[in-house]
Amino acid sequence: SWQTYTDQNTGKKYYSNGATVTWTRPPELGPDESADNSASNKRSSASENESSKKKRKKGEKDDGCLYANKAEAVAAFKGLLLAKDIAPTTKWNDVVRICAEDARWEACNTIGERKQALAEYQTKRANELRDVKRQEKVRAKEAYQRLLTDILPTVKTFSPGSSRFMDVRDFLSKDDRFYAVDDETTREELFYEFVEEMRKREERNKRSKKREAKDAYLAFLKLREEEGKLTFASTWASFISSLGDEEKNDSRFIVSANMSESDRQLYFSDYVIELQNAEDEKRRRIRDARRRAEKAQRDAYREKLREFAKLGTVIPSTHWRSVEDKIASDPCYEPVLAQGRDVPMEIFNDFVDDWNEQYRRDRSTISRLWESSKKEIKLDESTGVDFSKKLLDYSANSPDIYADIRRMSSNEPLSSIMLFFNELKANAGVNSANRRSSLLNDEDSSEDEGEIKEDGEEAE
Repeated sequence: SWQTYTDQNTGKKYYSNGATVTWTRPPELGPDESADNSASNKRSSASENESSKKKRKKGEKDDGCLYANKAEAVAAFKGLLLAKDIAPTTKWNDVVRICAEDARWEACNTIGERKQALAEYQTKRANELRDVKRQEKVRAKEAYQRLLTDILPTVKTFSPGSSRFMDVRDFLSKDDRFYAVDDETTREELFYEFVEEMRKREERNKRSKKREAKDAYLAFLKLREEEGKLTFASTWASFISSLGDEEKNDSRFIVSANMSESDRQLYFSDYVIELQNAEDEKRRRIRDARRRAEKAQRDAYREKLREFAKLGTVIPSTHWRSVEDKIASDPCYEPVLAQGRDVPMEIFNDFVDDWNEQYRRDRSTISRLWESSKKEIKLDESTGVDFSKKLLDYSANSPDIYADIRRMSSNEPLSSIMLFFNELKANAGVNSANRRSSLLNDEDSSEDEGEIKEDGEEAE
């Protein structure tokens, strides 16, 4: 807690909380009730000082009852140093000479304690003095800058970009604030710093005004775009011709100190380029959407061709003309036809060509296997599934052929084995029809020959 002490030499009060010593009364102690009795306090302090001196002369020792603890005693010693205005650079011998006669000198019992307290005091005091000096410089600089702010704008010949310190020194030196900074070199440096900051501030203000003028101009263009007078295809000449007299005299559009004619045309060009970019992006998205839709339509058309293939309506050897009417009746045909008159036929031809090429590659393998196994496989007693299974069973001893037959039995849209089976069945049907036709022809020939003989006999 704070305690009040009185300097025995001067009678002036100082205050300490055991760690800090100050001449200023702390708020925690409240108002000084003894202010009115200062005269008596001084007399009392003087008598105490005299008594202390007499005791020291008589060799009497202070029993230490004046200080509650060591920290308070050290604070009292530092208070002595503060009262004697001991500088941070004062040597020990000089401190002894100045302070040794004071009773508070004995607050520290040993020389080591006194030197330690002195070192702490001088360090703290040096920092305080530096802070004071720094604050003085800050106040001096602020006063000098206020002087520059007040005087320079009134000097007609002053220009932030070209004026020198000596050009305006006479105007500044008439004010007391000019001498707040005591060094001429510092004054000049502060002047040029102030002028540079002023120049930058003016440039910022100028850029800000130009930006505001540009924003207002772009807002004007936006309104004309909404009215349809400005599009991505507009030129400067066509845009000017579309404006009325009132619009041409609009404060946002006319040439000013913050927007030149070239600025207007440049901003206009940039705005139109943005419109063109937006139009290009819109068209690109429309094209992409159309391409995706057309691809989906073609994919649906191909899927329908696969369904026709599974039903047997389309086979690898089918020609477009033979199935065109059948395919054209399906709903998926018209969207593909809208993409181009020949697009449905081209997709169909690509479909059957790819399928036919795959079948030709597979047919040679299936044909060889059939030739070697047809004695064991009865074609007229089999279905397509049975035929495929029998070929798999027959090729089981050959891993490579078995893998190929297994793949061929699951081909899309119709397996190559099923196509081959249908081909065999068709050929068998044709051969059977041909044999029946041949037998009928032979019977007719025999009857004719018999009739001829009979005629011949009658002729004879």
